[in-house]
Amino acid sequence: MVSQEQIRATEAHGEAHGGARGGALGSAPWWRGPVAGSFVVAALLRLVYVLALRDHPRFDAPTMDAGYHLAWARSLAAGEVFQEGPFFRAPLYPYFLALWSALSPDSTLLARMAQGVLGAVTAGLTAGLAQRVAGRASAWWAGVLVAVSPVMVALDAELLIPVLLVPLLLLALGCCVRWGGEDRPWAALGTGLLFGLAAIARPNVLLFMPALFAWTLWRTRRPAAGLALALGTLVPIVPVTVANALAGDAALISTQAGVNLWIGNNPQSDGVSAIVPGTRQGWWNGYYDAVAAAEAEEGRALKPSEVSQHYVGRSLAWMSRDPAAAARLLAWKARLLATNVELANNQDLEFTARRTLPALRYSPSRWDLLFGFGLVGLVLAWRRGQRGAGVLLGFTAVYALSVVLFFVNARFRAPLLPVLSVGAGYALVQLAAGLRARDVRACALVGLPALLLVGLSNLVPAAVQESDAAGLADLGRAELARGDAGAALDLLSAATAEAPRSVQVRMALSAAIVAATGDHQRALRSLQDVERYATSRDRAELEAQMFSLRVLAGEAPQVLAEVAAARRSRPREGALTFVFAMAQAACGQAPGAISTLEGLIGVEPTNIAAAIFLGRLQEDLGRVAEARATFAAAMAQVSFATPSEAASIAAGLARCSPD
Repeated sequence: MVSQEQIRATEAHGEAHGGARGGALGSAPWWRGPVAGSFVVAALLRLVYVLALRDHPRFDAPTMDAGYHLAWARSLAAGEVFQEGPFFRAPLYPYFLALWSALSPDSTLLARMAQGVLGAVTAGLTAGLAQRVAGRASAWWAGVLVAVSPVMVALDAELLIPVLLVPLLLLALGCCVRWGGEDRPWAALGTGLLFGLAAIARPNVLLFMPALFAWTLWRTRRPAAGLALALGTLVPIVPVTVANALAGDAALISTQAGVNLWIGNNPQSDGVSAIVPGTRQGWWNGYYDAVAAAEAEEGRALKPSEVSQHYVGRSLAWMSRDPAAAARLLAWKARLLATNVELANNQDLEFTARRTLPALRYSPSRWDLLFGFGLVGLVLAWRRGQRGAGVLLGFTAVYALSVVLFFVNARFRAPLLPVLSVGAGYALVQLAAGLRARDVRACALVGLPALLLVGLSNLVPAAVQESDAAGLADLGRAELARGDAGAALDLLSAATAEAPRSVQVRMALSAAIVAATGDHQRALRSLQDVERYATSRDRAELEAQMFSLRVLAGEAPQVLAEVAAARRSRPREGALTFVFAMAQAACGQAPGAISTLEGLIGVEPTNIAAAIFLGRLQEDLGRVAEARATFAAAMAQVSFATPSEAASIAAGLARCSPD
């Protein structure tokens, strides 16, 4: 078997891994080492990627979570209130994004370029952590694996939390490794500060702190370092809690946790879809519907923290009523976490990366390889006494659990990629040393378990869709929002060919058919083809879209009666309310339609489509002053509008403005 002496000897030539404690950072200057090399490779790749991404229709008009972050950041930059009450989502990333929005209010290019540099820092930090834990040769592998990772490259260009969360976690883990759990309160305090900062980017990081606290007490047998760790963690969090209290609801960091727990732990959950059962598609639609449902069940108005507690209670109640189903769902999510598919949430990151920069499809930094070699490398490093390997292994386990407790997607598991890259670097160096020494046992010790895990990762469940359908559909929707109906129709037709039974894809296709051809009957037939495949999550949206197509096709009187009946059983369903107003207007009942839309906007103030429709109806009736007020109110919510909706609002204001 390869001895540690042999490995030390090859490390001296830059060919293999260092001694049992890693320790030495290498004799070469830092600018010739793996930290600098990884940074340079990552920076060049990310800046090229951002420039190539500029043609993407959502580059300056992102939607869903990225759109929410950008709207929040722009409000901060303008000194405006974005959302009343406590923080719904942890605030650190939007405040970071606000810095760049203040410098470049109308474009996201500067922010994305800055994030590309920050992503390069992430690669350098990964190399630095690997160098400290596993040696110089391992650091080269780890840093480069992060530098060329398609998922990391794509995430670093998106307006999403991981771009800030991941480097903060790497800094915290690096500080923790240097501290080593020893009786040094100042080092423990610094470690806690970094983890606290990471927590106000994404609070699930806090699940690791009890384990770290217990480890500290076990290592020192004294409370000082553990208390310093806890104090450091609280220092960044307390100002956020105070801000929430001043806003009327003293939530610790944010009020999102309960809703997310229910999304991932309910009888209809598939472990991936980020939708509260019974709510509509769209960020704000889902938010308002989730709050309304909680208040309806509780029978009173609720504070945001009470909404969160309501959904925590629902989740725990379901788990206790049906523990077998809850256990099966938890096991399913664990399997999804390990599976070699980058599950899309708002956007298919892998698809976007490959389409934007085709060379990324040849990257060796794949989830299955990192999962297999990364886990084996971390376990081997821990068993062989590498300083800090146990911390990284413990973090990997706890963070993975924190994802599985909620729901799984590519960007949620992204913080694991750099840590697994450290383990993969160690495993690859050990394997290379074994091959050079022709030590079959040493090679098998690394290679066999790693290849077994790689194989298990590639046992993709039949329910997991392995195609470009989600990516093509998302791009098609983006082109439709930008106003290029022809491009949208081509992309959505291709997505439909990839996933002919997908109701979500077909609904987007029907909208593109109407925009590109004006053929409402063709769009309706397209939806009828997949009606039998609709799940309970899809059915309400599909029904509303089919009703609206029938109105546009001249069936308004029949639709009016059918929607009126449907609304009696589902009065809170905003999509039905909107279609009802459409049918009223088409039947010559414009005043009634105006009243219906005013009620809808009162419940859903960010419903831009309803505001535009209302303004136009008011114009048609000669109520120009009212229309102007409607368009002005919609303009105040323009950060939630698509580019075409924003153009409609501006045009409405121009028409209704006094000469």
